Parts: sequence; C-alpha cells; structure tokens
Amino acid sequence: MRYVRNKGFTLLEVLIAMSIIATALVALLSLQSRSIKMVESAEMFEGARMLAERLMGEGELKGVSGSESNGVKGPYKWVLTEMRITPESMPEGVQALPGRQLSLDISWKEGKREEKLNFAEYIYER
Repeated sequence: MRYVRNKGFTLLEVLIAMSIIATALVALLSLQSRSIKMVESAEMFEGARMLAERLMGEGELKGVSGSESNGVKGPYKWVLTEMRITPESMPEGVQALPGRQLSLDISWKEGKREEKLNFAEYIYER
C-alpha cells in the first residue's frame, strides 16, 4: 500500500487559523481604543496640572483678592482660596507660624465623569 501525502492545508485547518487571527485582531483593536482614551485622559490631567501651576504661582506672588477667586479656562473650572494663618485663627494650644494657605480646586468633565484635582500650599511669612 502506498500512502499519498498531501502538501496543503485542509479546510478545517484554514478555518481554525482564520478564527484565531480574527480573535487576535478584535482584541488588538479594543486595546487600541482603550489606549487612545487613556492618552486623552492623561492630556486633560496634564492640562489641569499646568493650569494649577500657573494659578498657584500667581496666587503666591499677587495674593487672592477677596480671599477667593474663581474662573473657567477651556474645559476647566477652578476656585482659588486664600486663608490668613495667624495665632488667633488657630485652635487653642496649636502653635502656628504666621502666613497664608492657598487652596486650589480644579474640575472638568471627562465623558460622563467629573474629574477633580485639589492643591494646597502653605506660605509662611518671616
């Protein structure tokens, strides 16, 4: 008896290979869309950080008129507050160096969620 060896793939082997490739491609496409969303989120976060750096710097140098300032810059809403720290404003028994506290709250919409960043800085007077 002689056996004839076929030098090709059967239909079943081709179908299995195609289904494996299709599954891998679907997984890769979903990863790509997720990575794009993550990059967009990181860009928004970095924009908020840069805005915070600018606002806190201005608050350090110029102070905050009326102890509170707020505004909108692009997609970001922000509130900057300043509180004077004196020994009289502290609870009894708590020592405090005179100075001021700057607090900044930044918020923005990201899809259906609202994201927030909070910063605080203490500036002591000599």
